[in-house]
Amino acid sequence: MAKEHQVNPPAEAAPPAPGESAGVEALIGRIRDSGIAKGQQEAEALLAAARQQAADLIAEARQQAEAILANAKVEGAKLKGAAEDALRLATRDAILSMESDLIERFQNMVSRLVKGTLEDPVFLQKLILEVAGRAARIGEPVEVLLPDTVLSLDDLKKKPESAKPGTLMHFVLSTGGGLLREGVTFGASDQVQGGIRVKLEGEDVHVEITPGAVSELLLSHMLPRFRALLRGAVVVDTAALQQAEPPRRRMAS
Repeated sequence: MAKEHQVNPPAEAAPPAPGESAGVEALIGRIRDSGIAKGQQEAEALLAAARQQAADLIAEARQQAEAILANAKVEGAKLKGAAEDALRLATRDAILSMESDLIERFQNMVSRLVKGTLEDPVFLQKLILEVAGRAARIGEPVEVLLPDTVLSLDDLKKKPESAKPGTLMHFVLSTGGGLLREGVTFGASDQVQGGIRVKLEGEDVHVEITPGAVSELLLSHMLPRFRALLRGAVVVDTAALQQAEPPRRRMAS
């Protein structure tokens, strides 16, 4: 008979000794602690980097905001200055336009007043008498030229009775002889549109007492003062004017 071989099972590994188990656990703990520490360091580094980046972004944003604000202030100052300049220019133009309009109205008013005065027969009669008196004093004959629309010599010659009392034609007819003895003669001219023209006979000298000439003379003296009054350069003393003005008589009701 063959011999039977007996197979023995492998022997079980011997359990680690108590000292070896503690060393393994300590190694695992060190590895774990090292990983945790490294992870914490990386997390802290990432957090620090994120904070720094955020701080840099905030600082950059603040700088940009300050630059934008400063630029806005500069642009605002420029716009304000431009607006003030435009306002001053518009105000000056408005004042000049108003001043020009007022001066034009003043000139027209003076011209109308002078024209109305020189068209008044009573005033013209006084003016002619004043001229006659001066002519008599200087001893030189003068010719008084009147507008041909006011005085028609042909009508005077043909129909002297047509001259109505109070008119210039009637005045010339009634006083012509006396004035002629004082060296004053009368004539009519289409170049005289109003007032009279006094001409020294025998000489190329004449004096214009017409609306245009009188208005120009008056305005040459009055316009500078009127313009100064508009600009506030002359202060009117109303008290002095009231003292200088003669008292007016009240009309009985």
